[in-house]
Amino acid sequence: MLSPTRRWFLGAGALISAGLTGCGANEPSPRRRTLTALVPDDGGVRVIEAAAERYSRSSGTSVRLRRVPPDAYEAELGAALDGDAGGPDLVFHWGSGSIRTAAEEYRVTDLHDLMLDRPELGRSYLPAALTGGHVNERPYGVPVRGTRPVLLFYDKTLFAGLGLRPPADWTTLRRAAARLTKAGVTPFALAGADPSAELMWLAYLVERHGGPEVFGRIQAGDYTQWDHPAVLRAAREVRSLAEDGAFGDDFADASATAGSATARFARGRAAMHLMDSREHAALVDRFPAFARGQLGWLPFPAVEGGKGDPKNLIGTPAGYLSAGDLTSGRGEVLDFLEEFSTPEHTDALLAAGEVPVTVAAARRLGASPHPEFTRFQYELVRDAPVFTLNWEQAVHPVWRAALRGEVADLFAGRSTPRGFVRNLRERRVAAAQPG
Repeated sequence: MLSPTRRWFLGAGALISAGLTGCGANEPSPRRRTLTALVPDDGGVRVIEAAAERYSRSSGTSVRLRRVPPDAYEAELGAALDGDAGGPDLVFHWGSGSIRTAAEEYRVTDLHDLMLDRPELGRSYLPAALTGGHVNERPYGVPVRGTRPVLLFYDKTLFAGLGLRPPADWTTLRRAAARLTKAGVTPFALAGADPSAELMWLAYLVERHGGPEVFGRIQAGDYTQWDHPAVLRAAREVRSLAEDGAFGDDFADASATAGSATARFARGRAAMHLMDSREHAALVDRFPAFARGQLGWLPFPAVEGGKGDPKNLIGTPAGYLSAGDLTSGRGEVLDFLEEFSTPEHTDALLAAGEVPVTVAAARRLGASPHPEFTRFQYELVRDAPVFTLNWEQAVHPVWRAALRGEVADLFAGRSTPRGFVRNLRERRVAAAQPG
């Protein structure tokens, strides 16, 4: 059993200055329990707010959302995970890397046995989506937001004009890149100012060459896997692309946050863009004519001779809510989590342009504003043997800054592939030293 100082989630009835969800302007009855949830105040908070309102109306429990600006959320989440009693009952996160330390120190709840007691909690979701909330192969989160696999978007008009076909394998991709370069078109838009975009390339190539087990072991704490041949080979591939001009000469100036890489792609300055599925929404919003008439999409290509299944995905399987110590109040928390598997929540996600990850959602995808793209994503996730969380979100927090720095140096040519592997190996050795 956890010590009282670690029962930080279930501050029963603790009033948090965040505005009551689902109870109007009046304070809840003292006899009525109040749950609190820490969430980022981004565009997607509306679907969680709607679920909280539905649950508050139908139960004897109120739900308060403590909203935090997105740029401050990581720090606020860390403080909540490190806190004592009186904190939120639930916290939102994009995957296991954010909660790994708290899970290993028993400050968030392992849901395995609870899902056995309430099998609908587990069976309601696509298996690949649940894994993003796993720590050491145990479930610590329930999906509450849509899935975001990383996809290869391409310009159908540019491809058709040059007689190119969408690349299903790595050899075809390299040939297409060479043809595009010769024609004066940058093959790939890349937001090089944001290492998270560069990590997408490296993550997929390590997976395709070595299989998901390579990074899976790193994620679990076996940092000797940075020495795996698949990591070196992937590093060589991305350096080769960069040296051949596949990302252009100034990709380091392009930003995902500012949308400059998206603009380069939509304006015909680049033929492809590897990005998570939010790219579709960005293009529909900013470049609707391009999205409507020229935009194509496909999974990351297979790598011939590699160990990774071409159906495996990299990205964000879902957004999750995790709960703390449930030695008391478990019924209310679990009842609220079940709200996210309902048809009402699925419809809210679809209306918001997100792709749900419940099994039952397959029958409702036609309600999406963009059903073709929504169905494509959903079926990819449904059929994926493994959906690996983005490296930046999946690694232990102490590794994030180092990983971002090393991958930026690799793409920019400030480091070699062997230097990339060596530097990560040395950081692993240093991390193992006491103190």
